[in-house]
Amino acid sequence: MVAPQRVFVRAPNWVGDFVMATPAFARIRTAFPAATIVGGMRGYLRGLQEGADWFDATIDTPRAGGLRGLLAQARALRAHRFDLAILLPNSLETALVARLAGIPQRFGYTQGRGLLMTGGPRVASLRPWWSRTGVRRAPEPMPDYYRRLLDALGLPPGPTRTTLPVTDADRSACDAWLAARGVAPDRRLVLFTAGASFGASKLWLPERFAAVARHFAALPDTTSIVLAGPAETALAQDIAAQAGRGVLATTDPVLPFGTLKALVERSALLITTDTGPRHIAVAFGKPVVCVMGPTDPRYTNYALERQTVIRRDLPCVPCHRKVCPLGHHDCMRGIEVAEVISAAERSLAP
Repeated sequence: MVAPQRVFVRAPNWVGDFVMATPAFARIRTAFPAATIVGGMRGYLRGLQEGADWFDATIDTPRAGGLRGLLAQARALRAHRFDLAILLPNSLETALVARLAGIPQRFGYTQGRGLLMTGGPRVASLRPWWSRTGVRRAPEPMPDYYRRLLDALGLPPGPTRTTLPVTDADRSACDAWLAARGVAPDRRLVLFTAGASFGASKLWLPERFAAVARHFAALPDTTSIVLAGPAETALAQDIAAQAGRGVLATTDPVLPFGTLKALVERSALLITTDTGPRHIAVAFGKPVVCVMGPTDPRYTNYALERQTVIRRDLPCVPCHRKVCPLGHHDCMRGIEVAEVISAAERSLAP
């Protein structure tokens, strides 16, 4: 391949997938040191990459929402005169936008969109694209999924660990947020993430999260903090209220990603559902206790040396449904408070 001068990297759309793609971002930057590299991403993900050198610039790539949106995105990309697009999401929309933008080299997984791509491997799938239920790709950790794509592009080997940048301004904002709530600098911080933008099937019972948060808040040197995204403020406030005095929630205001990264960097442990902040904690090498229900752990089985995944091996798991199709939600209801506390205490042990 002739070294490209202008590279468009289409980032994943979910927080966790974005974090798991950070080794790929770094590898692309190293492979094309003289190129101008522009990252395309959902606007809310910008804060995750601020402070990194992966991209020279970023472009918002919202959901197209129809032909007009597709054409608008294509026009925006065409103006940059990219000569290579690396498409990490395996979606028809991302490939179609790159094709309509006239980018001459379009590289990504080709399954179901081969006519729109100029190169890339096929997805290792469990069923063919013509199946009535569509392609289901063979489970593998997402960092490996992105690595295989860049291997096929012929890029030199790169880093394998996920990383996230934190700026001094991020750390100062975090310090100010904690100080305003009376949290001393020497307090041990145990964080909780109870929400999941994927759907209700990933949620653990709020009263059980509250019980675990209450347990750690009762320790003399520890502060429990419930994390919240913009759509999770009511849930986080409810858990903090149920947990009782001394348990905080990041709801007033909801922390931007920069401050959130600094808070996770400063923390001792994250107790979470299978959602984006789990991967932020992993990127900082923090211990994680993850309560996992309907999703297949093989998509996220990486950097497990500091993670404890608690799940139930039921006949209906994994279903990857947003709402329990059987109505019982046993995959999450079967996880008890005592085992989460036990796993968390082991993770905190010196």
